[in-house]
Amino acid sequence: MLQRIRDKSSGWMAFTILGLVIITMAFFGVESYFSPKIETYSAKIEGPAKFWIWGKQVREIPQDQFQRRFEQARQAERERQGEQFDSARFESIDSKREVLDRMIDEEVMAMAAERDGITFGEAEIAAELKQMPEFQVNGQYSPDQYRLGLAARGMTHGQFIATVAADMARRTVSGEIAGTGLATESEMEAYLTLARQQRDLELIDLPTPAAPEAPTDEELKAWYDSHGDRYTRPEQVAIEYVEVDGATLDVPTVVDEQTLRQRYDEQRSRYVTEPVRSAAHILVKVAADADDAEVEAARERAEALAAQAREEGADFAALARENSDDIGSSASGGMLGPIEAGVLEGPFQDALFALTEVGQVTDPVRTPEGWHVIQLADLSAGSERTFDEVRAEIEAEYLSTERDRVYSDLGNRLVERIYRDPTALAPAAEEVGLEVRRSALFTRDAGEGIAALEEVRAAAFADAQRVDRQVSDAVEIGPNHLVVLHVVEVEPAALIPFEEVRERVRADLVADSLSKASEAQAKALLERARAGESFADLAAEVGRTVAELPGITRQAQLPPALIEEAFRLSAPEDAQASVGMVRLGADRHALLRVTAVREGELGELDDATRDALRQQLAQARAVVEAEAYVQALRRQYTITVAEDRL
Repeated sequence: MLQRIRDKSSGWMAFTILGLVIITMAFFGVESYFSPKIETYSAKIEGPAKFWIWGKQVREIPQDQFQRRFEQARQAERERQGEQFDSARFESIDSKREVLDRMIDEEVMAMAAERDGITFGEAEIAAELKQMPEFQVNGQYSPDQYRLGLAARGMTHGQFIATVAADMARRTVSGEIAGTGLATESEMEAYLTLARQQRDLELIDLPTPAAPEAPTDEELKAWYDSHGDRYTRPEQVAIEYVEVDGATLDVPTVVDEQTLRQRYDEQRSRYVTEPVRSAAHILVKVAADADDAEVEAARERAEALAAQAREEGADFAALARENSDDIGSSASGGMLGPIEAGVLEGPFQDALFALTEVGQVTDPVRTPEGWHVIQLADLSAGSERTFDEVRAEIEAEYLSTERDRVYSDLGNRLVERIYRDPTALAPAAEEVGLEVRRSALFTRDAGEGIAALEEVRAAAFADAQRVDRQVSDAVEIGPNHLVVLHVVEVEPAALIPFEEVRERVRADLVADSLSKASEAQAKALLERARAGESFADLAAEVGRTVAELPGITRQAQLPPALIEEAFRLSAPEDAQASVGMVRLGADRHALLRVTAVREGELGELDDATRDALRQQLAQARAVVEAEAYVQALRRQYTITVAEDRL
């Protein structure tokens, strides 16, 4: 039996199966059979590769990357809305999906660019990186600043370069699409006709309904129970942190003379400008294999030309055009332009730099090409700022760069020490000599002291800090100013006791009742208006008058909701007005009807205005086409969203 098994296991089929197993393990590892993979992405995009090798393109959007973008979106929305910003409402799944969808669009475009072979060389990527302001000090790229930036992002050099390359490819694709937007003359005129359209309106500003009866305790409690998200005290955290502020670091205030003079010598080109000589020449060419007689004949011809050039009133340029064998300069009168020391070494340079007056002409000068007659065509005097003149400037620059160096060195040592033990901040701070401070409790949206900074709050509420209690990466809060933090206390979100918010509950319930009553009143009157009742009768019934608004344009100084509804309604037909309603406030509505529509007049438009308008339309179309392109790309990929991890 054992022999039969041995015989069977040595055949071609056994070797085939064994080969497949080896290949599988080589690609996926033995541990994949024993350790289940834990998915941590917020979204995964899968699609076709350019060359079909073992499958497809796959990219993931990690949770921490999504959280960073969501925090940026939160801050932008807070700045836009001001006091009206509702943090709890912004936390909705719709807001999160909106941010994630933008990230998915970016990844899809990058994947399509990679699939279609849009790539950039290392030099192009490096040039792009060096232009990024976050990696510059005093307007110049700083390797130390770059290392700190990578540490703050938690990325390696290779990962960041890949990100930059993908972003460049994505921008290239979208830029090419945006550059193809077109708009015709007829489209431009149709747009102007709509944009300048005028409408005659009638408006009834409806009164706010009477306040409802005071709600009972049972009604208040029921409202409180069903709207708990409005009365929840948000999650709060407290942090320990250390600051590295370049402006407060101890740096030398005195520089020794030798160091300053050394820097002056190293940067001499900044302070000393050598005289600039412009030259013209006549070349009498000599073949490489010419014999002595031919060389001598060429020299004699060059001497004769030099003598002619030195004659009073001689035109050197004309002589060069007629006699020079240098086809590159003869047509321009022998002009070679400005020549700096070191550009043309040897006898030519020696002879040129021996001339001291404009118009001087050399004796024939021998080079491998032949004999040259050289004229000093122009001489611009150089300039020099002596060491004493620039000493104060050099000293100030040295002290400034020394501060940058000390800041970068301290920041790097702090980050490197934290990487060795990311669970505690105090040991790293003690090793580099920094003080650990503690904040008061603060929320995701507001705090005091260091927590007043959005960047600090965003880092504190990231999962790695708030949940896993890891020390954060370096958080840049200003030029040469960073913070590293560690969450040491978390107070979960909690419902505020009813008695503490009773009056808020009462105000919210009354406001909601008034809003619903106002909307119900407007809807009832709208139905009657649509049934044919006159606006005048409806207005009189609610104690209002009909306001006439003739010639309203889209740019009229009226509430935006009113303008939107006025131009959404269809034009009146057969003397029948087009009627609608609009909310003007929480408990304020209006009835609106369009009585006439007049198409916009083009008037006299000069060519420049027409071209500008056509360009605006083309740009608008390009945006639409770029969005359509992205949507078409998305249909080529399989996109998986993990909403439970958002």
